[in-house]
Amino acid sequence: MQLIALGTSVLALVTLYFSLGKSTESKLAERLQPRKRIFQKTKTKSKFNSLSALMEIPDFASLLWFAVSAGESLESALRLSVSRSNGYVSGEFQRVLRNVEHGAVMQVELQELASQAKSEHVRELATKLAVALNNGSALGDLMGDFVQSSTSALRAELLIIAGRNETKMMIPMVFIILPITVMFALFPSLALIQSSFL
Repeated sequence: MQLIALGTSVLALVTLYFSLGKSTESKLAERLQPRKRIFQKTKTKSKFNSLSALMEIPDFASLLWFAVSAGESLESALRLSVSRSNGYVSGEFQRVLRNVEHGAVMQVELQELASQAKSEHVRELATKLAVALNNGSALGDLMGDFVQSSTSALRAELLIIAGRNETKMMIPMVFIILPITVMFALFPSLALIQSSFL
């Protein structure tokens, strides 16, 4: 009996030794291998998401506002804003700039974007830019007002989402934690009442 116990303990020690030895060797071999290169995938066509488009609009409009306020023309300001950002909004305006490079008129392209864009804020921005180009209005004031309105719209949307998430977080509290707390409070008194009747 003692011989069997000694044999199983030796077998367990040998198994443990080899398992630890292999894991340290594999870790060392993994460390000695050349590092893997990490490539960032660039999206050629971004998918539409209304919340992400709403989150991109204030930043894109701010870049456009700064460039226009610095004295750039609308086309060069759009080029600068598109080159500094990525996502749905910059993709839509990049398409407009590409068409302008191929001979289209900026105002017509902005009007097409205003009619075809999926985001209402992109439509609003394109409409305002097209009207400002048509009327010759000051773009700096227009963009400043648009940045403020888009920022307030983003803030309101984020508050709505936060309210929904807060309601979702209350479900486990009401249906799991609160009943368990009530059970812990009532169980000792019910046990005392039941034992007093016996």
